[in-house]
Amino acid sequence: MPHILDKNIALVILLLILSFWLAACDFKPESRVLKVGTNQWMGYEPLFLAREKGQFDPSRVKLVELQSSTDTLRLLRAGMIDAGMLTLDEVLSEVALGTELEIVMVVDASEGADILLAKPGINHLADIKGKRVGVENSAVGATLLNGALIAAGLNVSDIVVVPLKLNQHFSAYVQNKVDVLATFEPISSKLLKRGAVKLFDSSQIPNQIIDVLAVRKSVVIQAQYNIKMLIEGYFFALEYLKNYPQDATNIMAPRLGISSADMLIGYEGITLLGKEENKRLFADQPKEIVKITNTLQKILIRANLLTQKVDTDKLFNAQFVVP
Repeated sequence: MPHILDKNIALVILLLILSFWLAACDFKPESRVLKVGTNQWMGYEPLFLAREKGQFDPSRVKLVELQSSTDTLRLLRAGMIDAGMLTLDEVLSEVALGTELEIVMVVDASEGADILLAKPGINHLADIKGKRVGVENSAVGATLLNGALIAAGLNVSDIVVVPLKLNQHFSAYVQNKVDVLATFEPISSKLLKRGAVKLFDSSQIPNQIIDVLAVRKSVVIQAQYNIKMLIEGYFFALEYLKNYPQDATNIMAPRLGISSADMLIGYEGITLLGKEENKRLFADQPKEIVKITNTLQKILIRANLLTQKVDTDKLFNAQFVVP
């Protein structure tokens, strides 16, 4: 009899150990840090507000500050970061090149914040013919410029394209290295104050410049807890910005080198998409965001801005925004 009791006790202990181990597997956060690439853009700044407000465990989520989206794409391709804040067209272009990415959140839609500015004296869109046009070598810059050229009735061969990284935009304009510049906040506000002329903006090409959070496909499986922390932190920051706009922009604006007042004005050209908006975009079948993406993809292919069609049905992962 004692022998049988010993076996039963051993079995109970084994079951307890197993249950604790399974619980740890279910709820223990990933040991790896989720590295997220981001450049300066007002739609991405709530991430830094969330970090400031303690929403991210620094051992779980690390924001990697980069000079441009070109750098974000390069590091994603090399596997040096796990996720990136990018425009939808940039993700499509990168996936077409073979980088395996999934979009897990829609961040914002530009409705006037991306802008084509010109030197005083260049007052009409058609006047950019023959001019030096500065633009970042990325899909979003190409998308804005393509829309402007179509509106002007011009071709890319009618202008002199000057490739610029984001950190070169301001200096190239003030040093007269370009006549026209495709840019966005916070640079656009600074240049408008210097007398720059607005010729075209993203409100004239709706649903063509949308920002998203893209994660390397292999990482989505490995870092679900950390991705959820990142997204929930972003949604928290949007609510904080909505409820306490002055305090929120006081925290975020210094990073961009602009005033809180200018940042609030800049947000008028952006629709920030929170939890409910993401649920709506991801929930339906077919998903609303897939419909938008398919339309954008046709535009990009027609304008030779996308090399090949991407399977958009496999591009979006709804698990983090739709319960």
